[in-house]
Amino acid sequence: MSRRKSLALQRIEYALYRTIARFARRLSDESVIRWGDRFGNIARRILRSRDRLAMRNLRETFPGRNDLRDVLDRCWRHFGREALYSIRMQDMSLEEIAAACPLVNAYLVEEAIARGKGVVLISAHYGAWELGGLALMSLVRDVRTIARPLDNQFLEQDLGRIRSRTGAAVLDRKRAAREMMQALSENAVIVLLPDQAVLPREGILAPFLGRPAWTTAIPAKMAVRRGSTIVFAFCIPHDSGHRLEFENPIHVDQMTEAECDPVVLTRRINDVISHRIAAHPELWLWMHDRWKGTATGESEGANGE
Repeated sequence: MSRRKSLALQRIEYALYRTIARFARRLSDESVIRWGDRFGNIARRILRSRDRLAMRNLRETFPGRNDLRDVLDRCWRHFGREALYSIRMQDMSLEEIAAACPLVNAYLVEEAIARGKGVVLISAHYGAWELGGLALMSLVRDVRTIARPLDNQFLEQDLGRIRSRTGAAVLDRKRAAREMMQALSENAVIVLLPDQAVLPREGILAPFLGRPAWTTAIPAKMAVRRGSTIVFAFCIPHDSGHRLEFENPIHVDQMTEAECDPVVLTRRINDVISHRIAAHPELWLWMHDRWKGTATGESEGANGE
């Protein structure tokens, strides 16, 4: 377990965040891009062990490519921009967010809700997932998700205020399984991002970008148990803004028993996410050790900043 941050360090972090937030809210869209690129480049130099981890992930995933340094540099700049966009959107209304992030194929979610068995909405740490979550609230009011509490209580309080304003409900991780099943029985939309590593005892080995990775089978198991529809959603940069794209609905209640096997369905979920990442690798969070606990991953706790 990691040590709890001291109150003094939390205050320093929060003060730095508030300074950056005041700066970001005064920026034009063009300035967000320019300054976001700068922040991304600075982060790459400061978080060197994360940069090394990301480069190793890229090399082992795309062994035949010779442009991976450029891909990773664009990745850092992308997340620098998205960090500033995330700060700016905190003061926006849902209507303003919807205007800045139009929805593509929104009917897929509406049809899934109309089936009355709940919706498992799958996304990833790809593109602008925080903005996508807020844009979703402009379409669906009963949205629930799971999030790890931040290790800074002041930042966590700010995040709580944003969630309360938008109406998004965050489930208790300790009772997540029970609460998610209850939510699906109430025909809610459950948002899950299953593209990060889990402990071997908590998941199954399933191909992710062509490499075995420990993956949670919870989305598959929940959807099968309730007969819920699975819908994928990815929020991506588009023109001068973003758009939230819905795709690949899986009607679990129409599948065969073999197709409903949790391992088979989890592989199918990984395949959809992997296809998105492979098309635009610069938009995914390569700095995470997705293959932790496998032959090519690192032991838990390595490369921490």
